Amino acid sequence: MTTHADSQAAPALASTASPLLRWSVLGACSLAMFGCYYVFDALAPATPLLQKELGFTDAQIGLLDTAYNVAALITLIAGGVLIDRLGTRASSILFAGIGAAGGLLIAVGPALLPSAPALGMMIGRFVLGVGSELFIVAATTVVGRWFKGKELSFAMALQLLIARQGSYVADKSPDWFQSLFTGWQAPLLLAAALGGTWFVFAVVYAQLEGVALRRQGTKATAATDKLVLADLIRFPLSYWWVVGLCVAFYATIFPFRTFANLYLTQAHGITESAAGSLKSWLPLISMIGMPVFGLLVDKIGRRSLMMAVGSALLVPPFLLMPYTHVPLEVSMGMLGLAFALVPAVLWPSVTYIVPESRLGSAYALMTFCQQLGWAGISWGIGALNDAANASAENPKGWLPAIGMLAALACAGFVFSFLLWKAERGPVNYGLEKAKPQASASPQAC
Repeated sequence: MTTHADSQAAPALASTASPLLRWSVLGACSLAMFGCYYVFDALAPATPLLQKELGFTDAQIGLLDTAYNVAALITLIAGGVLIDRLGTRASSILFAGIGAAGGLLIAVGPALLPSAPALGMMIGRFVLGVGSELFIVAATTVVGRWFKGKELSFAMALQLLIARQGSYVADKSPDWFQSLFTGWQAPLLLAAALGGTWFVFAVVYAQLEGVALRRQGTKATAATDKLVLADLIRFPLSYWWVVGLCVAFYATIFPFRTFANLYLTQAHGITESAAGSLKSWLPLISMIGMPVFGLLVDKIGRRSLMMAVGSALLVPPFLLMPYTHVPLEVSMGMLGLAFALVPAVLWPSVTYIVPESRLGSAYALMTFCQQLGWAGISWGIGALNDAANASAENPKGWLPAIGMLAALACAGFVFSFLLWKAERGPVNYGLEKAKPQASASPQAC
């Protein structure tokens, strides 16, 4: 949802700014998102140290994710109003600052609350969730405004490519920064420092846009779509198949990433460095694959089929890892391909199912459900592990949690199959076509 002033200013930024300025804005936003992603993912490599030195249980590790998810759920309902009123420049600085403060609290929270170190870190993760989710909304809006009518698809792919390198570097941090992994706090202080660069590059972006607007004599604010509660029960069935896939997919992949270091070291007996390297395959393959798959579906269509293929790839790893001696690299490669293929097709497909006037509500509701599922499964893995006494001494204790992820991955495939079946019927949205018409079946809405 964009104001009249925004609709005038947004194309002006794309059409009147020099290529150097546009790409500089993209670079600043992307580097800020690199810091954002690193701060979030830096926790996982440190989890074995948190358990060893501070006595964190698996349930407490899961609740660290849940605290972030709860913050995200709150921001999805209330945050759009703030971005509307503040604009992307001010809100980017504000939310990057909040996120950076959260990164610092994660690193120092246990020391501030020595009697409840897990609670201290949960507070930091909550603050991070408030800043991170709203900053990503603002940064995505920025790229849309600056590249509308230009190289928008490539620019967004490049932004995500740089951002996910933050996840990749975080996964590799035990390898690249071995000297820091002698205690739990040093790796998280490094993440807090990169949270500082997140804030710095948000300020750089705001200054660059300020220069452009002063040259134009324009004052612009970019509004974002907000959740419209009255519309939430009026979406077509195909939309709910996509939502079901979204929830099942992300509630499988993200909690697994949180616990992957513990699982790989305890259940498979590999080193922490090797576990981090294996886990880094997911963002690495995703960074390379997402733009490729995006270009492919734009060329050939087959969107619902591609989602079914991607969700099917998610199932075998959770059966191969606990029950076979197939190299772990095979499972991580399949997870990485799924992590590239499904997101590249899932999010754009919503634009063909839901009318443009209700697209903001559709994305808000889908993300809300995604975060809710993610929060519940992260806690569930920890609770199952604690109940089964999962540990290096009892690697079979991981079987209930991995079995739950396998079942969830199967549910995701079922939703994708139902969507593919609907697209082959008389009432469909043209997802299998290279150039579908948006909301091709209005009677379904």
